[in-house]
Amino acid sequence: MWTALIASAWLGAMGVFVATVSPTVFQALSMPDASRFLRAYFPKLFRLEIGVGLAILITAILASNLLWMVLGVLIAAMAAFNLWVLTDRINQIADALAEAPENQALKRRFGMMHGASAGLFSLGGLACMWIVGQTAWVLQ
Repeated sequence: MWTALIASAWLGAMGVFVATVSPTVFQALSMPDASRFLRAYFPKLFRLEIGVGLAILITAILASNLLWMVLGVLIAAMAAFNLWVLTDRINQIADALAEAPENQALKRRFGMMHGASAGLFSLGGLACMWIVGQTAWVLQ
């Protein structure tokens, strides 16, 4: 039950980010300020997601649920990859794009890296949905 509670709380946090933080940043801030904000925000978000994955792993171990253990490890690993690999690459490409905004190759690379980052974040959300859904199914 604790695992599902953690997963559902993370889903709520993800929803708040997608529905409020992300669109508001680009509406309210200039592009340089939005970039500065997001460069400060994403590492914190991904560190929190690593913590969520580890908390899911620990509660899944206590519940002897192998699938949820695997999902917890995957959530933490995807967030770690986002934090320590993709974030830096995305920032490097964004810096290069600021110098050459019409460079199509850089735009494609940025889109690929950003898409990979968003995809990993989304997969973590899907893993959490699985945990919550499976818990709801079992409790019926």
